[in-house]
Amino acid sequence: MPTSMRHVAPLVAAMLLSGAGSALAGDNDIVLSPSLTQGRFNTLVDELGMATAYAPFSPAETLGVTGFELGASLTMVKIDESVWNDALGDADAPSMLPVPRLMVRKGLPLGIDIGASYTAIPDSNVTIIGGELRKSLIEGTTAVPAVSVLGHFSNLSGVDDLDLSTYGVDLGISKGFAMFTPYGGIGQVWYEGTEHAGLTLNARDSSETRGYLGMRIGFLPFMNLTAQADFTSAVSSYTLRLNLGF
Repeated sequence: MPTSMRHVAPLVAAMLLSGAGSALAGDNDIVLSPSLTQGRFNTLVDELGMATAYAPFSPAETLGVTGFELGASLTMVKIDESVWNDALGDADAPSMLPVPRLMVRKGLPLGIDIGASYTAIPDSNVTIIGGELRKSLIEGTTAVPAVSVLGHFSNLSGVDDLDLSTYGVDLGISKGFAMFTPYGGIGQVWYEGTEHAGLTLNARDSSETRGYLGMRIGFLPFMNLTAQADFTSAVSSYTLRLNLGF
């Protein structure tokens, strides 16, 4: 492997760890302002729901019975700063919300994978737990792309002022070419947010169609880097994931 590529993985790992921490320096607790209106609350739930919704960050093919993956990712989500200024107490909201994740996935028989993710945003009261169940519809070959369906959920915890949960389904497709595996997918995400700050705001219960495009680059048989872009009418987000697979 070329010398330059040997240094890519550790550099990306350092970026994921240091970038997540430095971008979130300061008080980032979600504390809903008494001035928050119903419309701005709806926007907050829309953006936070899509930011915390589970996403595959991987091609469509399943891992197989012996397969196992462990990864770290950093997602940058475009948000409405004016709305988030009413949700972060005394802090000034950034234009891009960083969402770091640890992710694990295990292959099972019958073309099924299970996975989980965990996020604890530094210097905030935000914790996110998510999970997935993936089923292969078409096993990929040298001539045929892989196709799979993914069911997922996520739940926000640690925030006294807000309950938020999401669930959804995605259909993904991918096709590998040497060390490169481009992939894409489309799905629907449902989410519900309820405030507990005594503001008498109605719960926000809605859904968004989500599309995504990505590329996985394999450096070693057990290491790869994935870049993914997600698009909805509510938010756009961009993710880098460093992954170990066996």
